[in-house]
Amino acid sequence: MLAAVRALPSTLLIGLLALPGTDPEKTSFSVLASFDYTEGMTLPKEVTNLDEKVVVISGFMRREVPGSNPVNTFLLVSDGCGCSGMPKLNELAFCTLPDDVTMDIKPGIVNVTGKLYVGEEKEDGVVVMLYQIDADDVK
Repeated sequence: MLAAVRALPSTLLIGLLALPGTDPEKTSFSVLASFDYTEGMTLPKEVTNLDEKVVVISGFMRREVPGSNPVNTFLLVSDGCGCSGMPKLNELAFCTLPDDVTMDIKPGIVNVTGKLYVGEEKEDGVVVMLYQIDADDVK
């Protein structure tokens, strides 16, 4: 059987591994924020295992910048933060909607479905995010 799988063209094999219509992996900020983050640390396996997977996760939508217009990007903040105070880097995810898609910030807890990217992102040598989501759906 393994030899038969190896003989498949790589494009067909990739298509089989990422079957459309498969359910997203459910995760939560209790997993993403389950550790005390320090810059440069090795992130826990339960977090890095989610890298580049389609997930569904819940939290509060927050603007990156002040305003009242619809947004194409937003922060998803852990519902454990209680909507107050400054969340830690591992208690939020930077979400981007598809090109030309905008929406109003929704009140209360939302569920975001999309591809999660895990890892330190730096700007000017400073870590600004750990989690990014290419959001396909926000409910």
